[in-house]
Amino acid sequence: MSAENLEPAFAVSDSKITVRRDGGRVVVSVPVRFYRRNGRQMILADSIESDSIEAAVPNNALLTALAKAYAWQEQLESGQFEDLEDIAKEQGVDRSYVGRMLQLTSLAPDIVESILAGQAFADISLQHCRKGIPVSWDEQRRTLIAAD
Repeated sequence: MSAENLEPAFAVSDSKITVRRDGGRVVVSVPVRFYRRNGRQMILADSIESDSIEAAVPNNALLTALAKAYAWQEQLESGQFEDLEDIAKEQGVDRSYVGRMLQLTSLAPDIVESILAGQAFADISLQHCRKGIPVSWDEQRRTLIAAD
């Protein structure tokens, strides 16, 4: 196929993405943004709505912490472990870490569902949770939304 035959196919141009010829080359310009999400470098095309992409990306560290917290809570309730010290010793972690993780089991159900779906509260970081989680579910929502 010759370069002349390709020209009509590359007539793409909008306010953000441009395609042009530079001699025998085709140059595509796509404006992008670089940002960090859950400790990873991410690239997002400016033409894509970031809210829809970012909301769908689950926070894996927080999901893992939730899974641990609920598993440890179940193990405490079933009698498999007597207290936080037993879990800490078994897992090779500090007792205070176990305590902080177990606080996640007191999150409001809608917040947990949102985290699992990668939606509204998906940006909650473990650092927010380390500062303590309010007992009241309404206060949790206010505090965690303000933390975003």
